[in-house]
Amino acid sequence: MLPWIIEHEGAPTDDVVERFGYANTAELVKDLHLVFMTGLPGYGPGDLIDVDIFDDEVFVDAADYFARPLRLTPPEALGLLAAGLTMLESDQAPAILGSAVDKLIAVVAPDTEDVVAVDVPTPPHVRLLREAIAERSPIHMTYVGLASNLRTQRIVEGHSVFFNLGNWYLSGFCRRAGASRVFRVDRIDDIETIGGTYDLDESGIQAMIQYQPTESDVRTSFTLSPQSSWVGEYYPLELEELDDGFWRVTMSVSDPLVAARLLLQLGDQVSNIEGEEVIETLESLRERILARY
Repeated sequence: MLPWIIEHEGAPTDDVVERFGYANTAELVKDLHLVFMTGLPGYGPGDLIDVDIFDDEVFVDAADYFARPLRLTPPEALGLLAAGLTMLESDQAPAILGSAVDKLIAVVAPDTEDVVAVDVPTPPHVRLLREAIAERSPIHMTYVGLASNLRTQRIVEGHSVFFNLGNWYLSGFCRRAGASRVFRVDRIDDIETIGGTYDLDESGIQAMIQYQPTESDVRTSFTLSPQSSWVGEYYPLELEELDDGFWRVTMSVSDPLVAARLLLQLGDQVSNIEGEEVIETLESLRERILARY
């Protein structure tokens, strides 16, 4: 968007909205507000991109380095290609991604079609689970919990099977829990379909890891240093930024051991931990680890 606006020495907001697929002017303005905070190192007023919206027109200044679209470096292009091929192999990609990957291959590796190969191993259960979901057949399975390592018998009304964060998952309604759950496919044993069918609302199908807190969950809160803000990208958390750049985190988990393992991993990056069950589990985990030495 920025190179196009710069090339035209400004553009009507309606033209920008239409050309770049914004739902409305408000979405465009939201992106432009982010541009205000973008620039070169130093990040003083003279180093940041200048954006003006005047009489329903957008003007961009102090951004000569965006006069032409930026080029990917060879490692960046290869990494992007590998990510696209991985998504295609997972059998979850939208059709348009295949076209984008073909275009990238034509530029990155036009004469080496067999050199870049991505293989995403597909467990045997994936096919069986997808067939059961297509037929709306409930699934009886033995599941080995990731945190507790306990084996439980479950009947699940499957919603979707998807590949995310390096693993295959089953999303569905677990009759044992009485709620929607996500299961690691490699932790499933003794799978079989049982009699009966169920209705499936495809509008609410989950295709990514997204923990859904319940009333029975254990809650904990702690203060997190800025160096460990990545935690918010991998765990469902409530985050409150503090004046000193630290974060106050509130976390819900079905098993206190999940939170205890995370806190142990973070070490001195966390402080002011609250939540009696999690604190007790954390102390027990520390003692067990120390006992091994």
